[in-house]
Amino acid sequence: MKIDGRKLYPGFSEKNFAVRTNDPEHASFSLSIQMNIKKVFEFSKELRWAGFVEEDFKIESVITNLLASPVNITGVRWDDEAKRKGFEEKIGLKLETIEKGKKYRLKVWRKKEMAPESFVAGVVLMTDFPKLKEKKLQLSITIAPEVELHPDRIYFSEMVIPPGATKSFERQFNIVSARGDSLKILKVEPTSDEITVKIQELVPGKSFRGTVWVRPSSRIGQYMGSVKIHTSHPRYKVLNLDLIGTVRVSDASEKAPKTGK
Repeated sequence: MKIDGRKLYPGFSEKNFAVRTNDPEHASFSLSIQMNIKKVFEFSKELRWAGFVEEDFKIESVITNLLASPVNITGVRWDDEAKRKGFEEKIGLKLETIEKGKKYRLKVWRKKEMAPESFVAGVVLMTDFPKLKEKKLQLSITIAPEVELHPDRIYFSEMVIPPGATKSFERQFNIVSARGDSLKILKVEPTSDEITVKIQELVPGKSFRGTVWVRPSSRIGQYMGSVKIHTSHPRYKVLNLDLIGTVRVSDASEKAPKTGK
């Protein structure tokens, strides 16, 4: 039997189990396990950070050995999954000794600029304590963009147009400035005359709502277009909005659905 100590809390604990056997005279019996759970390490700070793309994140956590006997932390590394994802190239790990066998400092920092993303990665502390040779920690990072276009891809699904005529199809999108209140939309550049865009400022310099209309030609099949939205932000000068869908011409007896204006 193996018990996962990560799911237990420090202190006295008792677990009871019902065990079934193939012995007719002893078909089942109860097994009771009593445990005294001790916490080995205490951390001054969680390995957690949230911020924006251009910000350098640095995390420092002091690790204290709570046992009476010394426990040396001999090293730190990424777990196998984090290595496969290339985190060791993006994020640095360093272990410093404050008091040998008692207190250590773990430093985490960004090595290079990273794209907006959220992730959880495993960090492993290695020790000389036989009962806890490795201690796994979770590093949680959220990197947000300063200016966000949502969604950045619009699906029109099937656009059904009447034979010999045209019809427009409408969707909406939002632009949000997470920092500052001076964002301006300078201009928009659709890839074709079939696309019309209007952007309304909801909160000055911070929030905008856009409407895009597509009036496809009678050419049937897959539709692809895009809109370049130019802003005043030096790091987000152009936001790209992709437009995807299909075009079908309705039969003469078929009424096109009312999905546009």
